[in-house]
Amino acid sequence: MDTFKFMKDDWVKEKGSDQLMQVDEYQIVETVVNHNGSATRPVTRRVFSGKVWCTWVNKNKAVITQPFWEDDLEPAVQRQNDQYTYSSLNHTH
Repeated sequence: MDTFKFMKDDWVKEKGSDQLMQVDEYQIVETVVNHNGSATRPVTRRVFSGKVWCTWVNKNKAVITQPFWEDDLEPAVQRQNDQYTYSSLNHTH
């Protein structure tokens, strides 16, 4: 099982860059696995390719979507306690 560093819509940047980008999706590919070396019963599995598709706006105001290696990205903003928090919907005052 893969563990992903980012979630959809997270703000990231390429390491050593100030260009803000937003995560769109992780690139998933299908791969064929043969159990115990047997070619008679191949199984197709979906696995993470290592690339993350991100969208950003360049200096010409064009919207660009392109893949980056996950290890080449870092969070653009620090998440508080590395968790997402939501305010309560039940407000009684």
